[in-house]
Amino acid sequence: MIDVAQAERLAAHSVSARLLAHCRRVADVAAELARRWGGDETDARLAGLLHDLCRAWSPEELLRAAERHSLTVGALERRHPLQLLHGPVAAAELSGEGLSRSALAAIALHTTGGPAMDVVARCVYVADFCEPGRRFAGAAEVRSLASRSLDQAVAAAARMTLQQLLDKHQLLAPATVALYNECHGQG
Repeated sequence: MIDVAQAERLAAHSVSARLLAHCRRVADVAAELARRWGGDETDARLAGLLHDLCRAWSPEELLRAAERHSLTVGALERRHPLQLLHGPVAAAELSGEGLSRSALAAIALHTTGGPAMDVVARCVYVADFCEPGRRFAGAAEVRSLASRSLDQAVAAAARMTLQQLLDKHQLLAPATVALYNECHGQG
């Protein structure tokens, strides 16, 4: 099983210094949220450190890896592989490293979210959205919500993500729509 020190070394060898700093902040926030909301702190920290392991890969590399791992790749993923496949590919690449199912799911779902996420996945999803380096509109609101209600923070992050995509006239990831619907009693 990979431990936190090994995850740190793997991330340091796989991403830029800037992205590594982001991963460390996500790991810290995710672990704190897991401690607060009853999730496994170590799983949350590992997933936070490794969630962007494949973020620096080219779109072509991600598509090839997705095919190699038999991941579902639809038209939306083909159009936006960097944004939508780096998490699922990272989880698939790490599947033989002894990470828990919970940590792997958190890595896979950290960008889009999805229905029925466990506490660790929800903590990583929220942490990636609102870690202290995030300065965009809404990050501070989600940070504040996360201290009071993980469910409210997840719902707000999903809503803001969908709103941003709609404002830019972009397509919506079905998993994010399903998460939003679940948060609002329609899932």
